[in-house]
Amino acid sequence: MTAAFAPGFYTTKAEAASVAGDWRLGGWTPKVLQLPEDLGRDARRTVLAELGLALGLGELASPAALSEALWRVGASTVLVWARGQEFADAEPAVWKAVGDVLEKRAKAKPDFAVVLAGADKKSKERDR
Repeated sequence: MTAAFAPGFYTTKAEAASVAGDWRLGGWTPKVLQLPEDLGRDARRTVLAELGLALGLGELASPAALSEALWRVGASTVLVWARGQEFADAEPAVWKAVGDVLEKRAKAKPDFAVVLAGADKKSKERDR
C-alpha cells in the first residue's frame, strides 16, 4: 500500500469510476455507492439499504447496525460514494448519522477508507 492510498476519509471532484479504478490499482478493494435519484420518503432508510448492498453487508436498519456491520468489511476496502459531497449537503441530518459512523470506522483497523467522489458519467451528462 502506498501513502497515496491510506486509510481515512477523503473528498474529490473526480468521477467515482475513476476513483475506484485508482484505488484498485493501489491494492484496495473499492465498493461503489451510487444512490438512486429519488431517495423516497425515508432518505435514511434508503441510504442505509444502499450502503448495505454496496458493501455486501445485507440490510441495515440503523446507523448503529451500520457501525456493527462495518467490522465485517475486509481489510483495505474503500467505499467510493458517487456524488457523496452533494448528498452530504442535501441531507445534512442523514449525513451526520451515517458520516460519523463511516469516519469512525476509517480511523480504525483493519484498514478502511471512504472517498466522497464527484459526479458519475451519467449524472454529468444529465446535468448538462
